[in-house]
Amino acid sequence: MRGTVKAVGMVLAVAGLATLTGPASAAVTPRMPAEQHQGPVAYVTGGIGKSEARLFERQMDRHRLAIELLEHAGRAQEFTAEAKVRITDAHGRTVLDTKAAGPFLLVDLPPGRYSILATLNKKTLRKAAVVVTRDKLARATFEFPARTDG
Repeated sequence: MRGTVKAVGMVLAVAGLATLTGPASAAVTPRMPAEQHQGPVAYVTGGIGKSEARLFERQMDRHRLAIELLEHAGRAQEFTAEAKVRITDAHGRTVLDTKAAGPFLLVDLPPGRYSILATLNKKTLRKAAVVVTRDKLARATFEFPARTDG
């Protein structure tokens, strides 16, 4: 009898663990990070890993501005994270000032002309005249030089 109780207990424990962890496929299905807000500007940032990067690429058309952050690594380019991004409007007012949580930053801005600064490893790059419209995705890609350890 004791062996039967032990076996039933083991089956219940395994079933409970499967319920908690869910199916294996759910563990690898990426989800978009939560939308964030800074004043009236909504944005989402991330895209770390191939599956999440593909998800961000598929979601770009749902936003007005897509910022992509790359870093040179030898002859190749790699996605990067943790770049500081600041967007200013045509009057020089900051409308978004954030740190990217991945290589993509998808932003919903009112139509207009914007300037974007992106900083990584003490190197700042600028895109001066990014035009955001209601019906067409604006894109800005920043390619940072390779890191130097000295």
